[in-house]
Amino acid sequence: MGSKRAMLGNGLGDVLEDMVGRHRRFVDLFTGSASVAWHVAQRYPIATFAFDLQRYSAVLAAAVVQRNNPVNPVRLWNDWVRRATPKFEAFCAPDATVVNAAFVIKARKWACQFDQTSLVHAYAGHYYSPVQACWIQALRDTVPTKSPNREVCLAALVMAASKCAASPGHTAQPFQPTDTAIKYLEISWHRNFCADVQAALAQLAPIHARVSGKSDVGDANEIASQLQPGDLVFIDPPYSAVQYSRFYHVLEAIAVGATSPVFGVGRYPPLHERPSSKYSQKTTAKLAIQDLLVTLAAREVSAIITFPDHECSNGVDADMIKNYASEIFEARTQIVSSVFSTLGGPALSGQGPRLARLNADEMILCLEPR
Repeated sequence: MGSKRAMLGNGLGDVLEDMVGRHRRFVDLFTGSASVAWHVAQRYPIATFAFDLQRYSAVLAAAVVQRNNPVNPVRLWNDWVRRATPKFEAFCAPDATVVNAAFVIKARKWACQFDQTSLVHAYAGHYYSPVQACWIQALRDTVPTKSPNREVCLAALVMAASKCAASPGHTAQPFQPTDTAIKYLEISWHRNFCADVQAALAQLAPIHARVSGKSDVGDANEIASQLQPGDLVFIDPPYSAVQYSRFYHVLEAIAVGATSPVFGVGRYPPLHERPSSKYSQKTTAKLAIQDLLVTLAAREVSAIITFPDHECSNGVDADMIKNYASEIFEARTQIVSSVFSTLGGPALSGQGPRLARLNADEMILCLEPR
């Protein structure tokens, strides 16, 4: 995943400043971490709409784009934790000052007593300590029922879960209690989950949209067919041949509130339940981006596309997007430096072994209807 938060200060923010004011709505079709949707919603008097195939992304976006007033984080937390504490205490979660292989085995065995659809059964002893997993379940079960408090609390829960996850970067697989990895497992398991939720609430509470918009789960190509002239569309499509749902399934389950019985070291839900994108399949990715561009041109909307400036593991490269878009739009391009995650993909040619994150140039392509 390209670091759009970093790009906002490295060229993308300037592009948005130039283009947003001339449009009626801002539509983020692959919102991901929602950093671009948050940026636009906070700064401009324009309704922001954010979509993604994954629920957790829509949750993150909704916390900001769907409200136009701040909330009180202290009151929100106090009311929430009051409801959650009895549920947490009922779990009687085991804890340990020192995390070692024996305690990990104990934690996993303890978690097996709970329903297979529960977050505790799925993740306690793996991505989270028993205490952390029980807080996650208790807080998820007691999120406020009314907006905007519900959206803010749910986003804070996802943000804290991301920070605490005992995994190397993404939640594809948790650290295991081996001699080399146990120290990383211990660091993650000793994080104070409730403190991380409170920190996320404090971050979210003051930021809000200037004009209320909407966030939802949706397929980018289907949403594009509903757009109207005067819309400005932001497109940051997948670039990996591995489905993103493999890396974010834990956050997805927390956003949903439950999971089907999980399997494997990664504690994955069944494959058919994970969102699948045509953009993350080599056989369909090129056609998907071409179809999207054709639809946007037909709807007479403007667009900003960001994409790594090289051929990616899904077979798509920036030049292909630029050349195809230039046939049906007025197009201008700039290249900026960025850092992106390999998401399990192969190393770039000549860069040696695959690293988790790589420095690379990124294309920003600005498109206006002809």
